Order: sequence, then C-alpha cells, then structure tokens
Amino acid sequence: MLKSDKKLTELNKILANGKYNEINDRISMLRAEEPFEGAIRSLALFYDKTGNEGLKSIITAFFNDVKEISCRAEVIESLKSVNNQASRTMLASSCWQSGLDYSEYAVALADAFMTGDYMTSLECFTVLENCAGTISDKNRAGIIIKLEKKIPGFDTPMQKLARELITMLRG
Repeated sequence: MLKSDKKLTELNKILANGKYNEINDRISMLRAEEPFEGAIRSLALFYDKTGNEGLKSIITAFFNDVKEISCRAEVIESLKSVNNQASRTMLASSCWQSGLDYSEYAVALADAFMTGDYMTSLECFTVLENCAGTISDKNRAGIIIKLEKKIPGFDTPMQKLARELITMLRG
C-alpha cells in the first residue's frame, strides 16, 4: 500500500465537501489506482457518519470489491474504529466478500463478533468460518476461551451462534 499524504488529504477534502458526484467520481478513481494508506479508513469513517444511502451503497460496493491483501489491516482497523453497528456489519461483510484470507486477524474478528449486534456477529462468523483452517492454534484456543466466558451474557440466538463458532474452531 502506498503512502501518499497528498492523495489522502484530497480524498478527505472531497468527503468533507459531501457532494455526491465528486465522492462517487473519487471512489471510481480509487478502484483504478493502487491503494494508499488511510483511504480505507477515511471511507469507513465517512460511511459511519453519512446519512446518504446512495453513497453508502457505493462505498459498500467498493469495500466488497477490495482484493488487495495490503488493505486487510486497514479494513480491520476500520472495523474497530467505526461506531455504528451497520458500519461494522458492512466492513465484516466486505472481509468475506473480498475472498481474502483474514485468518491473521481472527482475534480482532472474534472480538467484533463478541461485541457486535447479531448481524455483525453473523458476518464475523462467516469470515471466521471461511478462514478457520488457517487460524493459528494459539489464536484458535484464545478465541474459544474468550467465547466460553462471554456466552452466559449473550441472548439465546447469540449463544447458539457462539456455540456453533466454538464447535467450528475446535474442528
């Protein structure tokens, strides 16, 4: 991933301006260029605060199409940074829709599973399920221990989902 303060400043300026066509055009340009540090996070934070459903749809499509391995860390950091559950759900969904291996981020995804609403947890479950075979034994064991401690505090649907996740992680 490139480091370009100039490109990031330009992107943030366009997002702050809030003009639909400019934002749409800039996101189209992002699809065609090499990713640069901060772009993913800026888009995620914009998604988190905007009420414009059209722009949310464009950003969702962008995230779902991210195929650069170098973007994974920033997607996970964004997942931790956003406030709205809908934003967290979108980001978790983009992890599995991208088709990228997120096994090295299994602990962060499990944390999002445990702190999210049911839809966010379901999306995190799907990502963890897709990469379960490549999660390290240490991370797998740690996630199981955390889940077992949290299960009593979950509602019934979340308890079932958490137990299913534990079963899957145990193999």
